[in-house]
Amino acid sequence: MTSSTTTKLVGIGASAGGLEALQELLEYLPANLDISYIIVQHLSTDFKSTRGELLAKHTSMQIKEACEAEEIRPRTIYLIPVGKLLRVTEGKIYLSDFPPNIKVNLPINELFRSMSEERDSSSIGIVLSGTGSDGSRGVQFLKQSDALVIVQNPEEAKFDGMPKSAIDTGAFDHILNIKDIPAQIESFFSQPKAEIEDKRFREHLSKNGKVVDDILDLIYKHTDLNFRAYKESTVSRRIEHRMSINRKSDLLEYWQYINDNKKEIILLKQDLLIGVTQFFRDCTVWDIIYTDIAQTLLKQTGKNKTLRIWCPGCSTGEEAYSYAILFTKVAEELDIDKNITVFATDIDEAAINYAAAGTYPSNISDEVPQDYLTRYFTELDDGSYRVNKEIRNNVVFAVHNLIQDPPFSNMNLVSCRNTLIYMQNSAQQKVMTYFHFSLQLNGVLVLGSAESLGPFSIYFDSLDQKNRLYQKNKDMKVPSPIRNSALFTKMNSKTPPSLRRFTPSTRRYEKTKQKSMTIGQKTITEEYLPPTLITNNKLTVLYSYGDTSAFTRKLEAGQASFDLAKLLDRDISGQAISAANESLRKKKAVLMRNIYSEKGTSWDLRCISFKEDSEENYVAVSFIPSHDPKTSEDEIVYEKDAHAQKRIEELEKSLIESQQLHRQALEDLDTTSEELQSSNEELISANEKLQSINEELQSVNEELYTVNSEYQQKITELTDINSDLENLMLATHLAVLFLTSDLKIRRFTGPMRQYLNIIDFDINRDFRDLSFNSPLEKLPDLVLDVKNSEKTTRQETFGSDDNKLEVTVSQYTSKEKISGFIISIVECP
Repeated sequence: MTSSTTTKLVGIGASAGGLEALQELLEYLPANLDISYIIVQHLSTDFKSTRGELLAKHTSMQIKEACEAEEIRPRTIYLIPVGKLLRVTEGKIYLSDFPPNIKVNLPINELFRSMSEERDSSSIGIVLSGTGSDGSRGVQFLKQSDALVIVQNPEEAKFDGMPKSAIDTGAFDHILNIKDIPAQIESFFSQPKAEIEDKRFREHLSKNGKVVDDILDLIYKHTDLNFRAYKESTVSRRIEHRMSINRKSDLLEYWQYINDNKKEIILLKQDLLIGVTQFFRDCTVWDIIYTDIAQTLLKQTGKNKTLRIWCPGCSTGEEAYSYAILFTKVAEELDIDKNITVFATDIDEAAINYAAAGTYPSNISDEVPQDYLTRYFTELDDGSYRVNKEIRNNVVFAVHNLIQDPPFSNMNLVSCRNTLIYMQNSAQQKVMTYFHFSLQLNGVLVLGSAESLGPFSIYFDSLDQKNRLYQKNKDMKVPSPIRNSALFTKMNSKTPPSLRRFTPSTRRYEKTKQKSMTIGQKTITEEYLPPTLITNNKLTVLYSYGDTSAFTRKLEAGQASFDLAKLLDRDISGQAISAANESLRKKKAVLMRNIYSEKGTSWDLRCISFKEDSEENYVAVSFIPSHDPKTSEDEIVYEKDAHAQKRIEELEKSLIESQQLHRQALEDLDTTSEELQSSNEELISANEKLQSINEELQSVNEELYTVNSEYQQKITELTDINSDLENLMLATHLAVLFLTSDLKIRRFTGPMRQYLNIIDFDINRDFRDLSFNSPLEKLPDLVLDVKNSEKTTRQETFGSDDNKLEVTVSQYTSKEKISGFIISIVECP
């Protein structure tokens, strides 16, 4: 096969129950087409496989075990060798051993992934019966390369694990019964590229641009997804792929088909979404983020601030979880207690729902480092993995249109890899504007290997040009795409339009006026406003006026808390909280008189709730010198007399005692909790070992099932051969006796009873123990002569009826060894 020849390649993955499915499939496959087949199964390394012999009976095509660097030839079926992984590269087969320390090997994924990377090939991937999820990752790569993906109907498959896992990815074209698969193979290869060459097809699309627009409008009508910002080449390839699958050679014909077929609309939409991702994709990029970027960002983010990451176009969430895992690990290594939030968005709601569930197939074990897999995932009974709650809680998933919806803001890192390449230039620039707006100064932008900054390079420094890592170096004027977005409009909606259009002189006047008002307001509040704390409706202190030291605690070293209850002296915090909550609830001012602090000072406490432009309620907590007579008619006033004060002191003392008892109970509970935690860790460790053993047993069971299937077929064949042999001997009426190599009776035919005193009970008995009558009394010696001389002997004699007999003693061999002797007696005419 030359490099100019397009390889028509079909990769078939099967596991438990796959032998029967393969035999049935080969019965239907046409042998006269120039198609190559590669069959990958899960095979035990402890047993010799006979699948080649078993499959050869169902096809006239050549079946052979694949060899290293072997060129792929048409009309040939290649079988993966036992204990090997198989890849296809430039029309040749390459083999490798299973990687060490990998509990579950996934050879079907490996084959499909390599097929997707073949440029000079037209490929089909087929997933047949089997347990587990091997193949589910591979079919996603095949779909990305415009290959055809066929999955056996799970209801027909003997084991539906692999077919269901492939279907769950959404990366398939057909779900078929075995007998219907060959027709799709023949159709796909007999009408490649919808019978239109790439160049001609693009010309065909350009002449029918309105039809393409109509197709995109149809998708938008049924799915609310607008793909008009996609590159024409991207759209044309996807439409071309769907036309090829549906055997439509004309765009108008396909338009009529899709207009009458809602299922096809969904399938084309899925093709256009191009949802391919994986954990820690491109190891070099992640190494740089781990060693340099993550540490820098974590150290730069201030105390009490959340490190924010945005992953637009996240697909099924693997990359978003990768960031959450990596930054969590680095924070642990640096001993930094840091909140990390990853905002993961995508236009595909189904992909977002899948990602939010946080459960992934077992084959992620070849993408996620083992220590990450152990630390941040939980292995489930079916072999799949679920992201631990610690990581899942750090990731926020949302449906978001990157081009139409407003961007996220105040990000430390934005990672958008291999999404911009599918967009038109104008859409790329709009999205880049959003990314710049989203990032903080010195924030990091991560792009795909085929993407660049373009005209935005002046706003970023290159951290690693080769791996597309950049750092925002300056802000820019808010560009029109953001200024016109829903977010910017909402931010400015409360300002009248007339006031938003300033002339230069008006701007200078307004700026001077605003500055004067600010200085005046500050002077007045400091001079005349009593010590006051402003809180939100959750009683978190937002601002302080005047000297509040007389009734606030001294802040201790460490992370500060601005909760009102923790900021005020213990003696007055409870009363202040009660008054503030009542003011918020009743929307009135609340005055409490004679409030004594720990410092011995007496105050009146006044709480006033209010609203600003937003919908949130605020409350001003002011401390006024005692017995200030000023009150308002709507104000709620609480007076405290000596009796009440004494009662309060008693209650506070009782409360302190209760708190002490509560603390003691908590300490006891902590001790018990530590013991339970220790027991729980032991149970988790034991459970992990059991899961590991269960996984290994499942793999062995699958291999044994395959081996058992082959043996069952061999037994059936031997039974048939034995039956044929018996019927042959009965039909010929020959007297034949079979002996083992040590001269024990193995079997005999009925006519032999005429010449020897032999019955069925004599089977496995030594031949020499029989009683021999004339003329065959020397038959044992004749057999011994043949045994010693290793030559066939014929001897003529006369029977009791004077009829002439020919006695023949010969050896028979099996696997080039003497396995026994055959004695035959024939009456001569």
